[in-house]
Amino acid sequence: MGNYFRTVPKGPLEETLINFLKTRKLQHINDCIEMINDSYPTKSTLILDEYLDVFGGILEEWTEQVFLLLENNQSAAGQVDIYESLAVIIVFCGEEFNTKLEFIYKMFDFDQSGEIEKKELIMTLQASIRALCKIAKLQPPELKDLEYFAEKMFIQLDSDRSASISFHEFSLWLLNSWELQDFMLQYALVQTFENADRRAKEKRIFFQKLYESAAGGTDQQYCDADSLKTLFLAELKEQKKDTIELLIDILIQSTKIHQKYDDQNQQYPNGILKESYEDIMAAWSAFDASDINSDNQTSIQELKFLLYAYEGDKPDLFRIKEEMKILDKDNSGYVSREEWIQYLCVEDKGKFQFRGNLKQLFNKYDKDNSGALSIPEIKQLLTDSMKDMQTKFKLKGQNEHFEEMVDQLAQEVIDDLNSENDKQSNDKTLTWIEFKNYMDQAVLKLNKLKDFLKSI
Repeated sequence: MGNYFRTVPKGPLEETLINFLKTRKLQHINDCIEMINDSYPTKSTLILDEYLDVFGGILEEWTEQVFLLLENNQSAAGQVDIYESLAVIIVFCGEEFNTKLEFIYKMFDFDQSGEIEKKELIMTLQASIRALCKIAKLQPPELKDLEYFAEKMFIQLDSDRSASISFHEFSLWLLNSWELQDFMLQYALVQTFENADRRAKEKRIFFQKLYESAAGGTDQQYCDADSLKTLFLAELKEQKKDTIELLIDILIQSTKIHQKYDDQNQQYPNGILKESYEDIMAAWSAFDASDINSDNQTSIQELKFLLYAYEGDKPDLFRIKEEMKILDKDNSGYVSREEWIQYLCVEDKGKFQFRGNLKQLFNKYDKDNSGALSIPEIKQLLTDSMKDMQTKFKLKGQNEHFEEMVDQLAQEVIDDLNSENDKQSNDKTLTWIEFKNYMDQAVLKLNKLKDFLKSI
């Protein structure tokens, strides 16, 4: 199936239909299943009138078009497969990927044993992959080819030779099958946190090699901005020239901020510092990984993958909505690449520098890779994360006041993270998850420093 997953479709994706399907919920599919069991219990295919009867409520004005796509000259004339019809809605709906996996796993567990046997896995993959292909206007693979693919997968997954596979084995395989995940991403616009993270890492490696090419080696700490711009224009052909120029400008600005701490670096007036480059291209790579239809903008549904690809932690719904309000400057309902990069690296650098660099600092101070930091290390971590603001206070002659406020902020964070019985102790350790859960409140405290800076 490897070559098949790289098949070129017959026509462009019907994104309007796909976006509609993403608004559907799994709870509505239960109504369809109930109607099939009540009205068509012995049938494996449906004609148009029957299809309208079962799926008209969930597919609305798209019902006939979906029927025609599923018929696709691959089924008996004027009929569609019931399981392909159900699989379409499950695969394309907007529910979390793991939720969809669990639903489809249970649906094809015909004997309700809690595990899937080989025949059930074959039917699962046949219905799901063929349904996806038909909606994406791809020539569906032959049933026998899918059967061979499923049998190979079954042997691989059934490691204990129990003649069945558990949901854990099933989901673990799909979440680590990058070829299949990329196929679903390209043709069903189905994203997962795992795939977003992998794609972001691959992009970062790609941009690292670009930097080394522009700089003339792996050990160079600076590269010429014009050389890098030339490479960007050649390699990032899908980007507008204005976007590339904005990126170069941000890289130069970030380099200048870093240079304030090291006078020796002033000898590179048109240079881009490797550290600045890596920070900003990590943000760019995260956007690449989450922009699933390559339109240079992300919806609120895609934003969770963007934040995960950048920070490494799954955001909750409240966080997603709050970030959308801040990032969507023109109230378009989308976050453009320019809005993301400008906000992250220019307009509100303090907040996101605090978010992004905090995890890097956490790992830096976690000397034994235990995943936990001591209280003194937490205090030093917070102080280091706000060094860029200290320069601004120094210029205004407020350095002592700054140090006092930073010390107070650090102590507040430490007190809040400690339990009531631990207030006076410096022995407590904090895991990344514990500290990350407090991050949003810590950012609010950090913003008080920014407000004070503006007032003086």
